[in-house]
Amino acid sequence: MSDDAPPPVVPVGGMPTRSGSVARVLLLSALVSTALMALAYQLGIGDAVISRPGELVLLLVDIAPVLWFAAAAVLLSMLRWQSIDQRFRWVILAAVVAVAVSLALRTTALAQPPVAALLEPFTLGFVVVVGASILFTRARVRRLANGTDAGVTLVGVALGFVVVGFGVALGALRVGLAGPPVPPGAVARSVETSPTTGLLIGATLLMIGGLFWLTDRTRNPGVERP
Repeated sequence: MSDDAPPPVVPVGGMPTRSGSVARVLLLSALVSTALMALAYQLGIGDAVISRPGELVLLLVDIAPVLWFAAAAVLLSMLRWQSIDQRFRWVILAAVVAVAVSLALRTTALAQPPVAALLEPFTLGFVVVVGASILFTRARVRRLANGTDAGVTLVGVALGFVVVGFGVALGALRVGLAGPPVPPGAVARSVETSPTTGLLIGATLLMIGGLFWLTDRTRNPGVERP
């Protein structure tokens, strides 16, 4: 084989892609989506003030993200010769397992009610984070495999609005159905508030994301999409 031969690539649904690029894009997009979900959730519960050093970083330290990022890095490295769809199935399964572990620990060790435990940014919301990251990575890989990056930014912006909208709506539901979050061991406060406003804001952001997605479809009708 000549020294000038291109590095081996992995076929993905008939299209080639490099394993390292997939892992980097997926993990980076998941990190950005995690930050967006955390901040949007804080806005949804009405507590968006970041006043102490390191507080933003602490928002991202949770059971499910820690487990998933570690598992995803290992899976993407071990399964780098599989097709992208096969790898993504394992990645989403790892997210479900991480969320299940988080729910179990919240309802047992932290004694959270099941509804409150489910309506957290890193339980139900984290599945959305991983799903959005997979959709973005898959769209980017498929388009680059076709020789173009047209519309990748629009897809990213659309999914960003979706994550933020879901985070705001999730925070509003959390306050409306289970009360505001309280420190472990403290008594939950009962609040009589409607999540309607947060849900409307979330729905608006989701519609904006849909508009960006439709714009991409209109501007790039010949580009294969996920």
